[in-house]
Amino acid sequence: MALPQLETIDLGNGQVISYRDAGAGECVLILHGLGGRSESWVPQYEGLSDQYRVIGWDAPGYGGSSEINLDEPNIEDYADLVMRFADALELDRFHLVGHSVGTCTAARVHQTHPGRLLSLTLAEAVIGNGTSPDDEKENMLVARARDLEEMGPEEFAMRRTPNSLSPNAEPEAVAAAVEFAQGMRVPGYLKLFGALVRANMFKYVEALQVPAMIVAGSDDKSAPEKFVREIAEAFPGIRYEIIEGIGHQIAFEKPDLFLNLLKHHLVAAEAAIKGG
Repeated sequence: MALPQLETIDLGNGQVISYRDAGAGECVLILHGLGGRSESWVPQYEGLSDQYRVIGWDAPGYGGSSEINLDEPNIEDYADLVMRFADALELDRFHLVGHSVGTCTAARVHQTHPGRLLSLTLAEAVIGNGTSPDDEKENMLVARARDLEEMGPEEFAMRRTPNSLSPNAEPEAVAAAVEFAQGMRVPGYLKLFGALVRANMFKYVEALQVPAMIVAGSDDKSAPEKFVREIAEAFPGIRYEIIEGIGHQIAFEKPDLFLNLLKHHLVAAEAAIKGG
């Protein structure tokens, strides 16, 4: 199938969110990571839309979404917007999938609105740097902003993105990931990066109210398997999976493996809901 058309919805107060929407049925809402956008999820649109309504959002400042009207937004702010977005689309209950920093946002949504979720998926979950000293966090923010100003998004992506994939990634996957990353909008990226730096995933841990899965990549340097397992241990009862031979680019490296895990998880979650 072709990539779903980009649509927009006005949430009020100057906030517009763009998204892509495919299929019909129970909704699977996907939150991208720091380097992602709604078009990251081609395998999910193609592989799930025969049974589900698959929606990929663009976080504020990404894709066609307007900037968030805050100088230093945090994960809670992004999670609030996810729920305003779900309300605007009249999504009663939905499966929620987050990747990278999107996992922090998804965990926060589960913490505050568990009754709205059918399931939770945390793909390559990150912890954040919220427990680091303030001066260390400030240095990270200044350094990232300086790098982007000096290099621009194209050179920045060429230098950094290959390191986010497995050392054994196919050259075509590396090239596709670099090209995709070059399409970033810098202000939105830096605000979401700031939210990640200030975040602490363990702050959003809550006893699971829905079937949940967490997925690690064996070669992931941004979300090392060791740290993903620590997050998993904080969520007793979560299903833990590891995909061998991928780094942090779950949308570009062996995407069918993640799609298959997600399919099985969604089916199992709906069976558990019906049986429960």
